[in-house]
Amino acid sequence: MAPTHTRSQEQTDEGPVQQDDKLTIAEKRRRRLKRRHSESEPETPVLPASQRKDRPTPSARQIKARGVGSTGLINRIPVVRGIATYFRGVYSELQKVTWPSREETTRLTGVVLGVTIAFALSLGLLDVFYGWWFKQAFSKDSEWIFLVIAAAATVLVGGSYAVFKKRL
Repeated sequence: MAPTHTRSQEQTDEGPVQQDDKLTIAEKRRRRLKRRHSESEPETPVLPASQRKDRPTPSARQIKARGVGSTGLINRIPVVRGIATYFRGVYSELQKVTWPSREETTRLTGVVLGVTIAFALSLGLLDVFYGWWFKQAFSKDSEWIFLVIAAAATVLVGGSYAVFKKRL
């Protein structure tokens, strides 16, 4: 059997390890970024690994929602647990909503009311017109008025369809 050499972690094939080789990848990356951005951005203090906080930053998986994992009444009854989970999700989504300001709400309410009133008036006038028009159709002495209006409406609708058909 051939003899084997054991070497310490500080030695490589080229000899002893340089100071830069002992740095972790994260520290090398920090130094490289610091050199790259030293002129363009104000310097932010970067703590070395020895001065960092002792605990990791909690991730979303580590944070438990309130009431989850306990053995309370809500978690023991499946129907109630489902309803509670639903309302927790609703609350969570409502926290993400960007609500409009008072001025924007007032302005948009005015727009909605204006459009609603305009459509209500136009539909009311259309109803009155159709009521009058059909009374003219069933009246013996003004049958020709109904036919003239019908012909004009047909030309108007057919012409506008032909014009807008090319645009659509």
